[in-house]
Amino acid sequence: MPLTRFPDHEGKRVFMSSVLTFSLPAPDAAHTDRLSVAAFWIDAEQPASRELTGEFVIDLIEHGALGLVLGGSGAEAAATIFETAVAEGEFSKYPGEDIEVLVQPEASLDEFLFSAAEEAMVPDIYADQPWDIVIWARGGDPSLPQLRTRLGRLSDLVDEIYDVGGEES
Repeated sequence: MPLTRFPDHEGKRVFMSSVLTFSLPAPDAAHTDRLSVAAFWIDAEQPASRELTGEFVIDLIEHGALGLVLGGSGAEAAATIFETAVAEGEFSKYPGEDIEVLVQPEASLDEFLFSAAEEAMVPDIYADQPWDIVIWARGGDPSLPQLRTRLGRLSDLVDEIYDVGGEES
């Protein structure tokens, strides 16, 4: 199943999109129907870090991924591919529209997901359009169970990081 929905976060739909490879464009069913932040947890030791291509990244952007968040030990190497694809493409539809690539190789999994949620704050030029948060993963990646667990409680995770609603010490 390429697209799995999790509880919404602050009016944004939250999904995980699992695909067989990052070397080819993802099937249409793996994308949402709205603008999105696409986030990738990439471990340098896993196949996803070696197979990621600019063609895959361009396809994401063409399907509405206007914010890109990269975490994990393979994030810096992957960032080169993402930044090259963004620089070579002509994706802007509005003045002032930029595709942002946030790279966090040292972030914990929780900090990475927090950043994805923060990046999904809609820019003014898209104030009239809802956004989604999509965590992309390669099928079989060992981080999938942890990602699924954390996505199921994304709003709580964000609140904990902001220290909102928790017990004061």
